[in-house]
Amino acid sequence: MPIVVGIRFKDSGKTYFFDPREIEQLAPGDHVIVETVRGLELAKITKEPHAVGESDIVGELKPVVRRAEDADFERMRLLGERHTEVLARCAEKVQEHNLPMRLVKAEYSFDGSRLTFYFTSEKRVDFRLLVRDLARTFKTRIELRQIGPRDEAKLLGGIGPCGRLLCCATFLPDYARVSIKMAKDQDLPLNPTKISGVCGRLLCCLSYEHDQYLLIKAELPRKGSWVQTPDGPGEVVTVNVVRETVIVELAGSGVHEEFRPDQLSDAGQRVAQVARSRAEEGITPRPSAPPPRREPKHSGERRLLRDEVMDPDILDALAMLEEGGEDRQAARSAERQPAPRPSAPPPERQPAPRPSAPPPEPRTEAPEMPPRPAMPRRMPGPPDRRLPPRGPEPSRGPETPRAEGGPPAEPAARPEPQRPNDSRAQRQRRRRGKRDK
Repeated sequence: MPIVVGIRFKDSGKTYFFDPREIEQLAPGDHVIVETVRGLELAKITKEPHAVGESDIVGELKPVVRRAEDADFERMRLLGERHTEVLARCAEKVQEHNLPMRLVKAEYSFDGSRLTFYFTSEKRVDFRLLVRDLARTFKTRIELRQIGPRDEAKLLGGIGPCGRLLCCATFLPDYARVSIKMAKDQDLPLNPTKISGVCGRLLCCLSYEHDQYLLIKAELPRKGSWVQTPDGPGEVVTVNVVRETVIVELAGSGVHEEFRPDQLSDAGQRVAQVARSRAEEGITPRPSAPPPRREPKHSGERRLLRDEVMDPDILDALAMLEEGGEDRQAARSAERQPAPRPSAPPPERQPAPRPSAPPPEPRTEAPEMPPRPAMPRRMPGPPDRRLPPRGPEPSRGPETPRAEGGPPAEPAARPEPQRPNDSRAQRQRRRRGKRDK
């Protein structure tokens, strides 16, 4: 099994394994120079040399070059003093190229061969031209990294709502997976200003005690449940997870008292024991009458509304609001429409036979009847017994004389009186009366 040593490049970074080789007496807290894919770096030992399995090693195992010296710390101090100047020059170049990015921090590598700029942006940025311009300005290798709000808080540091230094900037190696459900389980107010950190995201510390809250809540009765206490039955009104107690409102007096879970379990066992002894003796409590069933309010309103409304169109519109109302409305409208009746063809009028050789006598035609005035539509009310005045009766023409020795002469055909422009309903009633006869 290989011997490795645990090393961190930052206080809040991850722990990586390196080969200590022939360097002896390496202890946690010592600074060493290690070889990485990006060159030499200054790091700090967090775990003393120990053996690990082959599966725990990811990638190639890099060696520890040597211990850090005072000159190494002086070199890192000089490179750090250039941070403000380098960041200002880079901000000018960003403004010249008109790029939507905000610079956060600049870092030099241990040997000064690489300069890394960290920036934030709401979208992807094409900074290829900017990298070329910065490389000509600083005469070194340039690297740009886009980071998120959590990484920004980790690089800059700060003080959290609790008054302590940020966890991500001091000891937290990875970001915790936090959700709103964790805040609900811990009975925290769902106020963004109360459960978010300086990065604008949910507090990482919400995940620290989440498992303990779930274990304690599993042993305590829920809020709103009825429990048996030493002082009688009551309803749980408050659950105090920190003290592992519940506050119960007693049913008889309404007083609020605090109980532990063991007190509630003991009282419940005593009540159950008394109930079992009474059941063995044949003493059963009088069954209470079930409460009257209450119908939901909306159904009563809907039934009352349908009883009051008599308009079929409004009833159809109300039925459309319910599920399957369209089908019921189509069926109701189909039932309402009468079945079509076969229309009989109008009877053909036979021509009258012509008289044989009528005498050429003058005929006087009957005068035309005046048009009948249209009757106004009468509103429902008491019957009106007054009859409309009749027009003058047409005078009949003289009778046609009968020819001698021949058939009687046919009287002159009366012209059909002209009827006024009746409504459609009156014509249908007239046609229905003729069909019934």
